[in-house]
Amino acid sequence: MDTSRKKKQNSSKRNNGTSPTTSTQKSFGANKLEIGENNASRLIGSIIEKGISETQQNKPTPPPQLTVLPFPVARHRSHGPHWGPISSRNYGNDDNEDGEKDDGEEDDDSVYFNPISAFAHPVKRKQKKGLDLSRWRELLPSDNSLEIDEVDKNRAGFKKTGKYTKDGVEKKKLLTDQTRASEFPMEADVEADLSSPMPPAKVKESVTYVAGMEIDNHALSEMLKKREKLNSTVVSSSGYNSYGNEQGSESLESEIDAENISRLQSMSTEEIAEAQAEIMEKMNPELLNLLKKRGKEKLKKNVSRSDEAVTSQVDNIPIKNRLLKHSDSSPHVVSGRPEMMTANISKDMKSGLDNNAVHNLGTTGGSLWNAWSERVEAVRGLRFSFTGTVIADEPETGNISSDDGYSADNVAERDFLRTEGDPGAVGYTIKEAVQLTRSVIPAQRALALHLLASVLDNAIHSIQQNQVRSTVRNADQVAKSNDWEAIWAFALGPEPELVLALRMCLDDNHHSVVLACVKVIRSVLSCDLNENFFEISEKVATYEQDIFTAPVFRSKPDIDNGFLHGGFWKYNAKPSNILAFAEDIVDDEIEGKHTIQDDIAVAGQDFAAGLVRMGILPRMRCLLKADPTAALEDSVISILIGIARHSPTCANAIMKCQKLVHTVVHRFTLGDNIEAHPSKIKSVSLLKVLAQSDKRNCTELIKNGSVQAMMCHLYRYTSSLDYWLKSGKEICKLSSALMVEELRLWKVCIHYGCCIACFSDIFPALCLWLNPPTFMKLQENNVLGEFASVSKEAYLVLEALARKLPNFFMQKYASNQMLDYGGDEQETWSWSFVTPMVDLALKWIASMSDPYISKIFEWVKGIRSDLVFQDSSVSSLLWVYSAVLHMLSTLLERVIPEDALRLQGSGQHVPWLPEFVPKIGLEIVKNGFLSFIDELCHLRQHSKNETSLASVCCLHGLIRAFVSIDNLIQLAKSGIHSPPSQEYRFSGEAKILEDGILKSSLVELKCTLNLFMKFVASEWHSVQSIETFGRGGPTPGVGIGWGASGGGFWSMTVLLAQTDARLLIGMLEIFQKLSRTEAPTDEEMEFTMHMITSLLGVFLSIGPRDKVVMEKALDILLDIPILKYLDFYTHRFLQSNERVELFGWEHKEEDYVFFSNTLASHFKNRWLSVKRKSKATTEDNRTSQKGKSSLETIHEDLDISAMTRQDDYLTSLAAEWAHQRLPLPMHWFLSPVATISNNKQGCLQSVSDTWNLTKDPHDTLEVVKGGLFFLLGLEAMSTFLPTDSPSPVRCVPLIWKLHSLSAILLLGMGVLEDDKSRDVYEALQDIYGQLLDESRSIRNAEHVLEDNMNVLPEIGKKSTWEFLRFQSEVHESYSTFLETLVEQFAAISYGDMLFGRQVAVYLHRCTEAPARLAAWNALANAHILEILPPLEKCFAGAEGYLEPVEDNEGILEAYVKAWVSGSLDRAATRGSMAYTLVLHHLSSFIFLIHASDKITLRNKLAKSLLRDYSKKQRHEGMMLELVRYYKPLTSHLPEKQEGLSLQVRNIEIRFEVLVEACDRDSSLLIEVEKLKSAFVKKKFDD
Repeated sequence: MDTSRKKKQNSSKRNNGTSPTTSTQKSFGANKLEIGENNASRLIGSIIEKGISETQQNKPTPPPQLTVLPFPVARHRSHGPHWGPISSRNYGNDDNEDGEKDDGEEDDDSVYFNPISAFAHPVKRKQKKGLDLSRWRELLPSDNSLEIDEVDKNRAGFKKTGKYTKDGVEKKKLLTDQTRASEFPMEADVEADLSSPMPPAKVKESVTYVAGMEIDNHALSEMLKKREKLNSTVVSSSGYNSYGNEQGSESLESEIDAENISRLQSMSTEEIAEAQAEIMEKMNPELLNLLKKRGKEKLKKNVSRSDEAVTSQVDNIPIKNRLLKHSDSSPHVVSGRPEMMTANISKDMKSGLDNNAVHNLGTTGGSLWNAWSERVEAVRGLRFSFTGTVIADEPETGNISSDDGYSADNVAERDFLRTEGDPGAVGYTIKEAVQLTRSVIPAQRALALHLLASVLDNAIHSIQQNQVRSTVRNADQVAKSNDWEAIWAFALGPEPELVLALRMCLDDNHHSVVLACVKVIRSVLSCDLNENFFEISEKVATYEQDIFTAPVFRSKPDIDNGFLHGGFWKYNAKPSNILAFAEDIVDDEIEGKHTIQDDIAVAGQDFAAGLVRMGILPRMRCLLKADPTAALEDSVISILIGIARHSPTCANAIMKCQKLVHTVVHRFTLGDNIEAHPSKIKSVSLLKVLAQSDKRNCTELIKNGSVQAMMCHLYRYTSSLDYWLKSGKEICKLSSALMVEELRLWKVCIHYGCCIACFSDIFPALCLWLNPPTFMKLQENNVLGEFASVSKEAYLVLEALARKLPNFFMQKYASNQMLDYGGDEQETWSWSFVTPMVDLALKWIASMSDPYISKIFEWVKGIRSDLVFQDSSVSSLLWVYSAVLHMLSTLLERVIPEDALRLQGSGQHVPWLPEFVPKIGLEIVKNGFLSFIDELCHLRQHSKNETSLASVCCLHGLIRAFVSIDNLIQLAKSGIHSPPSQEYRFSGEAKILEDGILKSSLVELKCTLNLFMKFVASEWHSVQSIETFGRGGPTPGVGIGWGASGGGFWSMTVLLAQTDARLLIGMLEIFQKLSRTEAPTDEEMEFTMHMITSLLGVFLSIGPRDKVVMEKALDILLDIPILKYLDFYTHRFLQSNERVELFGWEHKEEDYVFFSNTLASHFKNRWLSVKRKSKATTEDNRTSQKGKSSLETIHEDLDISAMTRQDDYLTSLAAEWAHQRLPLPMHWFLSPVATISNNKQGCLQSVSDTWNLTKDPHDTLEVVKGGLFFLLGLEAMSTFLPTDSPSPVRCVPLIWKLHSLSAILLLGMGVLEDDKSRDVYEALQDIYGQLLDESRSIRNAEHVLEDNMNVLPEIGKKSTWEFLRFQSEVHESYSTFLETLVEQFAAISYGDMLFGRQVAVYLHRCTEAPARLAAWNALANAHILEILPPLEKCFAGAEGYLEPVEDNEGILEAYVKAWVSGSLDRAATRGSMAYTLVLHHLSSFIFLIHASDKITLRNKLAKSLLRDYSKKQRHEGMMLELVRYYKPLTSHLPEKQEGLSLQVRNIEIRFEVLVEACDRDSSLLIEVEKLKSAFVKKKFDD
């Protein structure tokens, strides 16, 4: 029976059994489906998959049957399931004509598809562009053309009838008949073989397969052999290993070229010469020249294309071809519509990175952005396996083998999942996996989500393992399969709509789908990696604050700030857009206007914000209430922690979500409250993060009893260490982790001044952890790290309590009070608890002499012992010692009077010291902590990240203790009431304590200082390289480092660099006090120079949590002795530099004081200010919120001084990236010079009444003067540094320094009218002129070398010379800045020489063409070209203005326009550099440039000059100078050219050029003759 007849019978049987009252009816004669009213809503949002029907099934669907095909055949979804055997589905069985059904039919009945298949159209296979072999007879010479014609005829017939003719007999195409495959091996796929672009590997494989069989058609076999040979030739001649990526025309050209090359290789030299001569004779010379020119152009294209292919090669496949391949092969690609990127990607974009633009990390429209866009676009076609790995490109049809990844045993897994996309491809793209999450089969949805989770996990872990660097710097070195940064960015981008799919799957009614969805969200939020980072960050005692993880971007630079980068950070998604509408507003109209598209838009800006906006928090509450499994509960709480860490808005949303926190606390206290679980640990961590975000949250959690319920384990007393160890290793780990989180929650409350009264109840349970344990016993049970973690956290709690102690001498009469209360219900700790705490801490100090501890540090120093220690054991102990030392240091600092500095300077003393102060000092000295400094430095140099970080923190705590003890001993030395005990009176330790611990360890401390200065100098580069496109990471979503390589700002590298910077500042404060001498030696001068350099590195390393560090660094850098050092280096530089004149004056003491105060105030207000909206603006937003339908725009907020946020630590223990400026840009120290306006007066008056930043022009001028002095000192000092020393001053691009000098002049002539500041300004111009000449000479040498190696030296000449890219790198509207500058020059300068020199730099040949043209047009329109200085008086060499010869058409036409308009008349008489510039470039271009493509422009310019000469006889002298102008051999310009003339022959040639340029125009020829006569007359008169 025929297959179609069998299907009709089955369909009729089913239709007879169908109820007549169906709501879905077919209208015959129409290709549409009519749906009844009752069931219309049931189809909304439903997705019909292959072989799925909504009809109720009488029996369960049988499991999928294995198929022998490795890849299923593409078919429409209405054709039923593809996993059944082909024979059972396509062909009937004659034995079952009586109505019995075989397995295949039973499958068809169970999967009811006929009612839908009638309306389905077959899927047309997409034609893949590639190699076109329709003209293969012309390409391949053949001796048997008749047989080839016969094959071609059979191919044409095969297209129409599906049959192949052999010897007049038609044979059907049987794809599945394996018995006849050997008889006609090539018939089945002849169409694909002849019309599709077969890759070389496939050709070889196919021919090898055919060679083993009997082939009757000789022509076909010969064709295949020749085709293999041709393909191998093409591949060998190509520059990269790829196939099927070129368009048909490119492939055809390559084949023709390959044939020509092969024919040339077979010819002898004589034959080639004879053939060339024959071509020369037969062809027209003009046509021959045209072909040569075209060949040169092709050569240029090939050279540039090969360069791009090399620089952008990813996995040996050019990006452009790879993108074409993916766009041709993937059915989900819409060509020309890159939805992932906000900028359109040009078809002719460059693949490689622009080397000259690498230094500009903020340029979003340059080659860096294009390269990054290409990488992300290439991810669209990548396919991934179930493990999340990228599957390499494979042939479309392949054999079942172990190399393919799928075999007959596991192919069912892939066949079962394949319902979308290209069925012939291996794996799944990200978009296909997202689409598969909407399948009606729960298993498919779960598998798709597992695939997405695996991809995202692999991506973020691979990104984390990379080095911290700019994401787009080394794009050409990233292989396609390893470009996880681009994969992460594409997956979180708007195109896949992953967030919408996840939110839908979260509401699924299948537990497996929900669990898989939660795991994907957990991967997207990088919950585990984020917690690992914060786990280490919280161990650092010097950091009181955590930091929010919401992605941010920089605000654009503005003219008021001099276009300097480093604007305020702003949230990607505005906080008011995270919540669609307020919960207290119930308005259907407002609710209806917030669409899903708005949610997707917010998610495209910020993934986590989009999830919150889509209502993920109520869904999380429902999941927790439904008694989830341990895995689901763990993932849900992890997601809540990730959202709470996002921003204050998200943390508040969790607090306001009805009963969400209550549900978490309820599940924590449910059941066995003693046993610890991972979900319980994370529940405590969630409350800690919520409390950190805002003090109000902490207060609310305390009031409702949540904090007390979560801290219940702290009250449980553990009798002994043995009792704790008996519970087992796993229980010890879980219990210690729970106690650590509870202690951290308590510590947060203590910082806010809450829960301090709980100390008396909790202290007995903490005694076990505050005492040193038996280390060997812990090591034997492998729980040393767990015990140490609890001990460390306990001492950090004591350190927080010590901060709440009142000053010792202010409360000496109230020391017996158990508890004191401060203002605003702030609790304070009592000094009566201090003594036992000190005794416990000193036991840990004394444990340094323990044999176990001694052996550990002997092992660290390289001395082997019987015990084997791990790096984790060392770091665990170092964290404990760090916490102990910081606790003691904080305690000692609370003893020092608040006015200790004044007391120390005036010789006063404290009345008495408590007993524990010398006791702490003696124990530290006695137990060898002075020598412990060297061991800590060794650990910092040679250990892993966490051990290095622990050693730095321990070293910092030790130095803090040294400083506090020395200060107290010195304050009490003359009036101490209770001297040391008798046993210590004459001991060596007491002597060290009396003389000062710092002086006794000065050598070790100085070595440590030098070491950390080197660390900081080498680490700031990694911090500066992170920011990309004005963002902290290239990905708009969340995740550790925001998708940046190595974790970006959230990496251990940055955390270690910032910790080093904190320690360095503390040590510099010490040495600043110790090394104050009136006559410094050369060694001290060199040390100060390196100290200033390292300080500048500190400014480039600090982050949002380091504002206090920056204030201390500014105090050190702007201290009066440091400013004197800078002034000394300035005079030393002026004496050694011949091009800069010496100053005839010197600065006085009051000048240094004024500079210090002025610059400190400016830098703190400029870089440490924050943004916050005024109350009026917030209220306006609330009132206008009702009725709003679109997303709100991100407005520029108001500037407020850092002084208005001095008490922020009391309201929040989490710092925001938004509303502040740190990390600083590299050119931050230029702000006093480049900042035009320091404030926004109107805004500040309504915000802050206590701090008014309004400054008059005089104040601004004083800031500029101080900035010029500071800048000159830094520039002069940097010249004395070694060439290999990394100097932040030298790393700032020259364009920013030149721009800052120009920005000063917008304020007026005040700087240039002051004698001192004028001299400093001129010296800076001379220094930058030298730097410009040096940079130009270096590029000139590189350009000459490139010319010698390059066939076409014209390529890349512009980009090589024009490296002063003001418009590209400073600001895109720099032309407006230039117009304003020229207006100032015309209005107030009166031709001032320094002002004119600064304007003239924009006419330098190294300035990019747009800026050059804008400056010239502004000067010409203002008619002030004549007041520019002579060329020899410009601060850069004259050669830089003249060479290379100008070839920009727009600039040359502007020169001619100025000539014709008369703007140059007075410039010619006054000797302005403008006239010299025009004369040189026009004369050189017209008379010396002979490029064929410039002849038209040359003639046009010459005609304009001659026409002007015919109308203005006064220009005769200028025209004569133009004709006889020559460039001198030396770099100096001649004063006059009367006595110098070119040879007569050269003059005649120039007049011939003018005659040629006239194009036989008689009137212009007359002018040329007249000019020639005038030249002869002039020469005769001379």
